[in-house]
Amino acid sequence: MPGGAAFHSVVSCLRPLGRARMVRMRDVSVYVDSSVWSCCFNENVADLQQQSTLFLDRCRQGDLGCVYVSEVVLQELASAPPARARQIGNLLRSVNPERLDLDDEATALAEAHVNHGVLTRGHLADAYHVAIATVADVDALVSWNYRHLVNRRRRAAFNGVNAIRGYGRIDIVSPPEVFDD
Repeated sequence: MPGGAAFHSVVSCLRPLGRARMVRMRDVSVYVDSSVWSCCFNENVADLQQQSTLFLDRCRQGDLGCVYVSEVVLQELASAPPARARQIGNLLRSVNPERLDLDDEATALAEAHVNHGVLTRGHLADAYHVAIATVADVDALVSWNYRHLVNRRRRAAFNGVNAIRGYGRIDIVSPPEVFDD
């Protein structure tokens, strides 16, 4: 869990969200991390497998504005065993997400997340996911990574650093939270 003086200084700069506005799902953009793609083929977590598959089916059907991945996601997925990598590759082609690059701006923001204690350097790839999505002004990062991404404290800390650095907020959610049917 994030903590310490740096964490608290980051979180304290956040302002309350203001009045909620109605958002049409077809206007929402999402960055989907590797945990969601790989869960579609993990029989050991049947519930997450089903929810990931349903989520990506809706993405394929055009129920969201734009779906993104990054070179970081693709590198993580490429480390799967060959048969699994082929399955994931077919799934990626069927959903056809847009690719975002890890550029200097996203790298600097990820470093700021680490320097402010949101994540340790050992979890820099997770900071890259958040930074890439933030810099691209994506509405939400979708993940099953509850330890490092999908939890209230981390979300507040990431958004605190984003605010300090002049970026907007990013929502970090699990697949079922995107459509919340």
